[in-house]
Amino acid sequence: MHEVHDFARVEECQIVIDAYECCRAAHSRRTANRFWDYRVLWINSFPDSQNETRRILQAWRRRAAVLLSAHANCPLYSDTIQVVRWAGEEMPPHQDDRHPDGSPHRTPWREWASVIYLNSDFDGGEIYFPDRNGLQYKPVRGSMIVFEGVEWHGVRAVTRGTRYTAPGWFTRDASREDRFARIEY
Repeated sequence: MHEVHDFARVEECQIVIDAYECCRAAHSRRTANRFWDYRVLWINSFPDSQNETRRILQAWRRRAAVLLSAHANCPLYSDTIQVVRWAGEEMPPHQDDRHPDGSPHRTPWREWASVIYLNSDFDGGEIYFPDRNGLQYKPVRGSMIVFEGVEWHGVRAVTRGTRYTAPGWFTRDASREDRFARIEY
């Protein structure tokens, strides 16, 4: 795991949180996994009235891709960027490129992950890495962490307040690049 301090400006984080809350009721939806139902907005879920939010997310995604590509020493492509709301939820340890039992799932190409933390005014919600001697990270507003998708990681329960994140995933497979990754909003 690697942390990038001050990746996102505080003002940007607040714009994205406000847009998420404004749009959540009308634009979130059921997903293939009940855990994520009505909690996730993808960059393309935001309506045209939220182009500033789309521009911010797109800029973050592009900067993360550049940083991760340099770190991985190869070009990486963005699979997606989302905004996720956590209010009491927790996530058990998992890997981003397979199911917990090791079987393939619908995104086996995810080689790298990034998480941009939009706020830190909550309790709990730490990301942890059980195979790294219990390493955990307490979210700091505006920071981004990156790690390999094969690393086991989980999220501790949010015990007070609401946690907002902008996760993204990256791959060497250019054919898996999100079709919205190159749009100028």
